Amino acid sequence: MIPQAVIFDLDGTLIDSAPSLHRAAAETMKTLGHRPPSRAEVESFVGDGVGMLVARCLAAAGAPADAEDAVRVFRQIYDADPLTGVFVMDGAREILAALTARGIRLGLCTNKPLAPTRTILTGLALGPFDAVVAGDSLPQRKPDPAPLRHAVALLGVAPAQAAYVGDSHVDAETAVAAEMRYLHVEGGYLSKPLPPGTTRCRSLSGALAELFDD
Repeated sequence: MIPQAVIFDLDGTLIDSAPSLHRAAAETMKTLGHRPPSRAEVESFVGDGVGMLVARCLAAAGAPADAEDAVRVFRQIYDADPLTGVFVMDGAREILAALTARGIRLGLCTNKPLAPTRTILTGLALGPFDAVVAGDSLPQRKPDPAPLRHAVALLGVAPAQAAYVGDSHVDAETAVAAEMRYLHVEGGYLSKPLPPGTTRCRSLSGALAELFDD
């Protein structure tokens, strides 16, 4: 069944933000006097929000777990320039345009805070989206299903009429908890096994074909 709304994750799904996240994480750790993480480490830490990203960087450096101060430093560095090095994933503009042309409503559900999310969407001219739910839009963050359910409500459809497109185990777990169809796009920030039966797509163009395969 072709959905009435499609909601996307951002990092690793529509954009590759690893360069900017790695730069901010490395500068944060250097500022605090700790070992900066490698890009591969940062990519494996992405998906659970800024707090967990920073906490994992501290743990990897063997540093005291003073995440509150480290998060403040990270946000100052990252929010000042979340765009450098970021690029749109292959097929992202095409899938958004194709869905819009079919009259399908578009949503975004990310654990990234709203301010840098807006900066990135504007800077890359990505969208427009009918609903945007960010990591600080609600008290809960993915994999809690509340943000995804909130996005569906903003789009005015039932969960059974929507699909979620993501790239990580966090996205998959969120969709399962929200009882929503999930399409997993390879090539993002997958660091843990996916739930059994997950629909895998090799690319965003593959996800588009899967969505229209009724």
